[in-house]
This record gives sequence, structure tokens and C-alpha cells, in this order.
Amino acid sequence: MSAPARGNNDHMQVFLDDTLITALLTLPIREGWVDTERFSRQPGIRASDVAPENAALLPAGEMSALAGSHAIVPEVAVVCDGVGAIAMRTPVRPDGVEASIIHLYDVSRTAELLLRATLRPFFGITASEFVADASAEGAAEAQVVLVEGIEAMRNPEAGFQEDLCRAWFILTGLRLVSHVLIVPIASSDDDVATLVRDLRQLIDTGVERRRDVRMALAADNDLDRDRLAEVTNRLRWSLERPDVDSLQMLFARGTWGTTVPRTMPTLRAAGGDTPGR
Repeated sequence: MSAPARGNNDHMQVFLDDTLITALLTLPIREGWVDTERFSRQPGIRASDVAPENAALLPAGEMSALAGSHAIVPEVAVVCDGVGAIAMRTPVRPDGVEASIIHLYDVSRTAELLLRATLRPFFGITASEFVADASAEGAAEAQVVLVEGIEAMRNPEAGFQEDLCRAWFILTGLRLVSHVLIVPIASSDDDVATLVRDLRQLIDTGVERRRDVRMALAADNDLDRDRLAEVTNRLRWSLERPDVDSLQMLFARGTWGTTVPRTMPTLRAAGGDTPGR
């Protein structure tokens, strides 16, 4: 496939969160299957990494911090259809854990919000404390450990592991939105349309070569290709109306105990329409 076309907005740098769930976009760049300079892979991207003039495909949990400067473009997103790479580990069955310290093991804001949204309503577990550092006091005693990405695709050495994307779907009937595309509010319609076209071409390349992507991921990280296939084959690449509902629900249910704002950025279509909040 030809490289993504370049428009007149090459100056707008676009950051792509480089993680397992976005590998169909980022690995083609890493492997040189596409030739583009406008996309920059950045593992673990946060809202604070995105300047007012930048666009980004970033974890959905980060987007509310950019509500004043950016808008969401629903034509490009990463949506997990009932399975994903965010998991909760417990030493016994989750229904055997009443309360626990929660260890957030190198996870995104999206993963944290998802755990907070499902922990009590779905699993019946009360969080006594959240710790992110493995050396922090109480981390070793945590009966609940949240993992994401490569680690979530591995089976634990002992105990149980629950797919939180599956739990979210059972709890709400909605798919988890993993990543959203945000652009500066002042972006022109033509700039946004060009960016959407470039990203869709990049996605098409990754999907067409998904077996190669899975082989590379499995080889790099010693993962089960069948499990990778289940997750990557069920990804969707744009926001539908129920997905917007899912985003709103995630922030409504998952931001308790945090300073994360609940207000979503405005939704903006490539043509300049605003479907609403």
C-alpha cells in the first residue's frame, strides 16, 4: 500500500500512543511499511505530552484533561469489542476478595478508570488504597493487581486473571473505547479531513498485514498468537454513538477518588459537524 498522503498540514505533529492495542497502527511505522514523518510513536502518552498545536491518538482516559484545547474526531478511534488487553489479577477468585489494596502495575489512565468503574459494581471488591509503585508500602500485600498491554496478554504464574473489557461489556452492554483521536480546536476542516485520511490509510496497512503484526509482537514478547488474534481481530476503528455513551459512562463511573475531570472534549466530525457531547 502507498504511504499516507501528505496534505498542507504536515506541520501538525501527530502523536500515537505506542502500546499493544495500537500496534496495528504503530508497528507498520516501526517496521518501515509506511513512509511518513508526521506520525510520532510515543509509549505511555499522557495529556501533558500534547501541546495545544498537536494532534494525538491517546488513551481515552487522558482526553478530559484536554477538553479546553482539543476536540475529538470520531472517525478514528480504537474500540475493544468485548475483549482487550486490560486485566485484573487476584490470588483467589474475585468473589473471594472483599477488600484490598489495588496495585496499578504500569497502566494507563484508561485502565485505571476501567478498574474503578468495575471493581465494586461487577466484582464486589472494595478498594482500601491505590498504589502505583511496586516498592510502595502495601503494594506487596495487594490482592488486586491491574495489568495492561503485553503483561495482560500473559497468563499469571498463579491465581486468576479477569479481562476488564469483557467485564465492562457484561456490566454495561457497551464496548470499551481504548483510544481516541484529538485535534486542536482551531484545526481547519481540510486539515482534519487530511489527518483522518492519513490515519485510515495507516490502519488499512496494519489490518492488511495483521498476521505480520502479530508475528512481530509474539516474537518480541513471547506471546500466544491465537490470543493476540482474538484481541486484534475484534478491534474497531471509529466511534459510533454507543461508544460515545460508553466514554461518558466510563468517566461518570470511573473517576471517583481521582482528580480526573469528567467533561469530555467536543466531538467533531472531519467535515466540521459536531455530533454533540
